[in-house]
Amino acid sequence: MLCSPILDVMPMKSVFLALLLLLSAGHVHAAETPQLPPSWTAIGITVGMPYAQAKALLMKAGWVASASDNDGDPVFAAHPEVDCGQGWDAICSAGFSRRSEAYGLVLTPTNDGNLQVQGVF
Repeated sequence: MLCSPILDVMPMKSVFLALLLLLSAGHVHAAETPQLPPSWTAIGITVGMPYAQAKALLMKAGWVASASDNDGDPVFAAHPEVDCGQGWDAICSAGFSRRSEAYGLVLTPTNDGNLQVQGVF
């Protein structure tokens, strides 16, 4: 059976296109992530840090955690201000305010049952 050169190239093109889409999708996602407010980075808040540590730094600097919209028991007992969505790509969040500033932290649960700072909105 003869094999057409077009058929040999098609799988390589598909792999190349899949790789290109994967890499560009990650780049777009990273570009859309808002930077942390300067007032937060000044007190040591960083993306990737444990939420408990970030919360302690914020509260020490005079930020107040907003009440959550949870109905019933909080998802994280140690952090009743945290709201979590449901579904495959759901995220958690917690709001903080001080004087005329208000921001929300984007949080992701970790495998050990804690939360990690992913960004701000």
